[in-house]
Amino acid sequence: MDEDLDKEIAAYSLQNSSEALLSIQLLDFKTTFLEAVEELRMRRDSENLYEKQISRHVAEKQDLVWQKEAVQHEKEALKKQHAEAITTLKKQINYSNLQYYYSVPTNQM
Repeated sequence: MDEDLDKEIAAYSLQNSSEALLSIQLLDFKTTFLEAVEELRMRRDSENLYEKQISRHVAEKQDLVWQKEAVQHEKEALKKQHAEAITTLKKQINYSNLQYYYSVPTNQM
């Protein structure tokens, strides 16, 4: 009877150690799995953040491009106005010089 009891205890101990090993392996798998899931969540959050930042930068760049175009158009308009003003001024100076030339008596020349 003692032999049967010893065999039963040995079998029970073997079964318990096998179950304990299986429990440890299962716990290790769960831990590794949860770490992988957490890493995936962190990666997804980072990607979402980066996508938002990229979208914001693209919008800012487009706004700057539009501002640059507006400034270039304004520059061209001012350049044209300046050229017209210079032309008008030159005409006025030439007209004034002609008037002065013809208004001065010929003996003073």
